[in-house]
Amino acid sequence: MAPAYADINDGQRIVGEMSGSGFFLKDTLRIESFNDPKVDGVQLYLSDFQKPLTEKIVAGDVFTDPTLAGLTCSARGRVVVGPEAVTTVEGEEVFSEARSLLFKSLKVRRIIDREGKSVVYVLYSQKLDKSNDQDGSRFKSALCAVRVDEFKPPAQPPTEAVREPRTAVK
Repeated sequence: MAPAYADINDGQRIVGEMSGSGFFLKDTLRIESFNDPKVDGVQLYLSDFQKPLTEKIVAGDVFTDPTLAGLTCSARGRVVVGPEAVTTVEGEEVFSEARSLLFKSLKVRRIIDREGKSVVYVLYSQKLDKSNDQDGSRFKSALCAVRVDEFKPPAQPPTEAVREPRTAVK
């Protein structure tokens, strides 16, 4: 399934793709790169593993993919957090990809750590059913962080000009 990005299509690209294990149809490891549209100077790299459809059919589970993704990030110059970046403890989603037709997704969220002067990216998978998971967890995660050079303040709403009352001219 194609990933859904939050306004990052300009910087999204496939960096590498390689075949892994498998006799005829091999597993695929894809490495994608994308920029964060609200933080200048950060490059994110996401690695993602996919099984071939034939292996899923043989296993009797064509609707799911394993969650074996990784995430790293790097600074490409000055790192500047834009004024529109969400600064709540929940952060903001910058990447989302459906990993099955039902109930599973892969997501990247941005968390702003103003006190630590960093921006943290968390990659996690989320699913409703944990019954067929080896460790019985609904979540798997990875993270990376980049030091921030500047936090731009939120834009102030425009103020209305105060008009002087007009006096009648005689």
